[in-house]
Amino acid sequence: MAPPRQTQALCGFSSNVVSSSFKQVSPSRAVAHGHLTVTLPVVLVIALFGFIGWLLNGVGALLMGLIIGSVVAWPVWSFLMPRWRDWVEDSGLKGDDVQRLAVVTLLLWPKGSLFERTEFRRRNGKRGWSQ
Repeated sequence: MAPPRQTQALCGFSSNVVSSSFKQVSPSRAVAHGHLTVTLPVVLVIALFGFIGWLLNGVGALLMGLIIGSVVAWPVWSFLMPRWRDWVEDSGLKGDDVQRLAVVTLLLWPKGSLFERTEFRRRNGKRGWSQ
């Protein structure tokens, strides 16, 4: 039996969309989404600063640019990670479903680590997964 559909209007056009409550996301897809929405922007920030350093003063400044980029990218990670965690739970998964895979693929730090505690707070006011 197909999931019920609901109609959404957008700019005067209506379309049928599957209700998001019936959408099931696998843990591997959730981790892949995390890498696209968290890891990719962080790596781009680091690479951008490295590139700017290289442009300004050649290979010698590349390392300095990468270091500065890492310092700037850390708050970006701290901001984006709680939003990804909220997305995972909104998608119907529990934190335990994705934690191990996310740690193995270097998306998350292990539970309770110093680095995990640098995340900004989530919608519910907590850090890490909801208990």
